[in-house]
Amino acid sequence: MTTGNEHIKVEKKKEIGIITLNRPEARNALNRKMIQELGDALAEFENDSQTRSIIITGNKDFCAGADIKEMIAIKPEEIEAFCRWGHKVFDQLECIGKPVIAAISGFALGGGCELALACDIRIAGESAKFGQPEVNLGLIPGFGGTQRLGRLVGVGKAKEMIFTGDIINAKEAASIGLVNRVVKDEELMTKAEEMAITIAQKGPIAVKMVKALINENQEIKEGLEKEIAFFAQCFTTQDRLEGINAFLEKRRPKFKSM
Repeated sequence: MTTGNEHIKVEKKKEIGIITLNRPEARNALNRKMIQELGDALAEFENDSQTRSIIITGNKDFCAGADIKEMIAIKPEEIEAFCRWGHKVFDQLECIGKPVIAAISGFALGGGCELALACDIRIAGESAKFGQPEVNLGLIPGFGGTQRLGRLVGVGKAKEMIFTGDIINAKEAASIGLVNRVVKDEELMTKAEEMAITIAQKGPIAVKMVKALINENQEIKEGLEKEIAFFAQCFTTQDRLEGINAFLEKRRPKFKSM
């Protein structure tokens, strides 16, 4: 399978493809290189007729969000292209013709939560924590969270999570439908692989059709386009600079609605 990856590991176990985010020193924060490698790995599995189901997981943490240190260096006029690129790969993940299971332990925040949302099924270890804390940086979710979260947990709960930026544990995530099930951390990959094997044994054409039909009913594309535009608009504000600087300086931000 894929070789030469810097930030992910790609492997196959018979009919299962496994992608492991592998920047543990950064809690698997998403940077441009990782997003590119993720898209390449998905394309490879899409074209591999032997792969029937896919698991995405992380080394220690699932994914703590976008790489803030990289984001602060992106110019406002470049941010829409960056956001659109992330959307392209997450859309690729959502629409790939094979079921994708997210096996989540540790942090799944911001872009990491959005990555899990783009998967078909989410299995959480007991250590998993979920949230969309972008408002703490003067930003909004930029990789599909404003659209996919509400479709999964309901509009009211999605607004609460995004407005407050609160982080919830695996038990609460299961109670609101954000994850399908919670298992012990040490059993996470075993349970994910068991489900992936079960799905892999079903009719691949039928499974592909079911996924396409369910996704088609979501009517999400217009909302995702607006999210890209609004996310880019956030990068023209002073609040965004204040929020990110406060995060890096480990202090409370002082937003001025500018």
